[in-house]
Parts: sequence; C-alpha cells; structure tokens
Amino acid sequence: MELHHDPTPVVASKAVSLAPQLVERLVAGQGASIRRIEEALRPYHLHVTPRPDALALAGEEIAVTLAASIFEKIDELLRTEGGHEGLVDAAITAVVSHALKFELAYRLKGINQAVRPMSLSQVGFMNTLLTSDRSLIFGVGPTGTGKTHLAIAAGLSLLADGRIKHLVMTRPRVMLEGEAMTAALRAETAYDEQLTPIEDELRQLIGHEEIRQLTERGMIEVMPLGRMRGRTFNETMLLVDEAQNMTVGKMRMAATRIGRNGRLVVTGDPAQVDLAGGDEVSGLAHLLKLVAGTDLAAVHRFEAYQIIRNPLVARLEALYSQSGGEEMRAAA
Repeated sequence: MELHHDPTPVVASKAVSLAPQLVERLVAGQGASIRRIEEALRPYHLHVTPRPDALALAGEEIAVTLAASIFEKIDELLRTEGGHEGLVDAAITAVVSHALKFELAYRLKGINQAVRPMSLSQVGFMNTLLTSDRSLIFGVGPTGTGKTHLAIAAGLSLLADGRIKHLVMTRPRVMLEGEAMTAALRAETAYDEQLTPIEDELRQLIGHEEIRQLTERGMIEVMPLGRMRGRTFNETMLLVDEAQNMTVGKMRMAATRIGRNGRLVVTGDPAQVDLAGGDEVSGLAHLLKLVAGTDLAAVHRFEAYQIIRNPLVARLEALYSQSGGEEMRAAA
C-alpha cells in the first residue's frame, strides 16, 4: 500500500471489486459495517457507495487508500478466519496500525527525525496545521493525545520552510496548592518551571543546540503569557497551550495579538480547568462558543480513546469522566 502523504488533501475515488456475497454482507443491517468504516475515517470525508460486485469509494486520498485496504483485509479475514463479530474492527485496526507505523510518518523540514503520528486523529490535526489557511486553529481534547507535540513540530516546520518568521509558545500559569496570589503571579510575567513542558517538546524535536541557535536569532521564543500583552506578532505562529486555564480576559488578550500573516494555535482540554476559585469561565470554552458556526477557525477535536501517551491514561480518563462531577469537586 502506498499512501500519498503530501499532506495536502486530495479528493480521490476508487472502486474496490468484491464478491457479490461480501457486498451483500457489508450492506446488511442497514450498512452497519460500512458506516463503521466511514466513521473510523470520518476526518477524511469518506463516502462508500455499494454496487452489485464492488464498493465505490470517494473522499480524501488517504481515506480512499485506507478504506480500500480495509475492505481487502475484511475479505482476507473472512477467508482465513471466517466471520466473527469483531471482524470489521479487526480489519480497521490492522490496516490503520500498519499505515501509522510504516506509511504515515512526516518528514518535515527543520526536524531531523520523522514525526510519527500515533492515531488518525493526529494525522488530521497535523494536516490542518500544515495546510490550512485559517489564522485560528484549535486542537481540543484530553491530555495525552499529542496536541502540543504536533503543534510545535508543525510550527518548527513552517519556520524552517519560511512560511512564518517566528514561533512563539506560551501557556497560562496555574496557581499551585498553598501559593498566595500576588500581583506578580497575577501578571504572569515570571518565567518558571511551568513552561518546562514546552521546552521538553522542543528538546525532543530539535535538541539543545538548535534551540539555542533559533533563540539567539529570535526565531523561537518561549514566554510567560503576561509578556504577550501589548505586542503584535506579525508573520508568527503563536501557540497557546493548556488554554483551558486562561480567563476570558487573558484569552481575549492572546487572540488579539495576531498580526499580519500571523496564526494562533490554541490547544487545551475544556474538561480539565484549573482556574483559581473554580467558578471562573474558561477562556477556551468561551472562545470556542464565539467562533462556533463561523468560518473564523478550524477546530480539531480529540476523544479520550485517542490518547496515545499510555493506554493506562486513556482508561483512567474514561473512568474519571464516568465518575461524575461531585466526586471530582470533592477531590479538588
């Protein structure tokens, strides 16, 4: 299987020839099996039309290529293992896992090692970061889904490619237990260990020496959120990480820093808000509501099952989500 991973989306079509009996099996139950595959490839707008002895596929090129392989895998599994309840999911998992491991790596300018997505959701987010012409992009979802890593990788690539001149990264400061609020903390101008996660991602992607060189040349900057106030970022990708912990006012300040040919990338998890006092509205949730139904932003949403940090994290997130709000508030 060869995937053209430009990653510019391409509208493609293909007919997959299958035995009439298999087509009948796939369209049975109001086409539940086909709908399952369309859902698995939903970010790529796959549409499947049954024919007597084939399936007509249409959508982005990556979706058509993967879907064709999935249907061929279903045919293979039927012949080797016989029909079973989880056959469609087994075929999807086998094909997608192989593609992620071998065909879907990003070779990005400015980054020595390949950036390997670990879910199709990550592929969709990275494609948006690299190809969208939107000035505002959201990556929203649980911790551990790779949002920050991909956003920084994309920013470094855009920087190396000359599509931006600066990459600026920040995140709001969270009040730690036992800390007293002071004017300095409220201003968020002090550089401290809460910016370390961004530094960790940079080191993983390009290493200490490249970070030093880019910083000295003014091409990358990791800054406390408060130091953005009053600045305008022209030809810059501005990444605001952990944005759920910003107040509405601070989000407004950050969003209005975008200058000419600039871009704002906002990542965060609306379900994990750590604002002081607990009753303040999250600036991330507020801004998402403001842009809903408009063409102002591209919004990419991750789900808990797409957590790739560690399988245990995904299971714990699911348990926390199911436990309800009262227990969470009591533990806070």
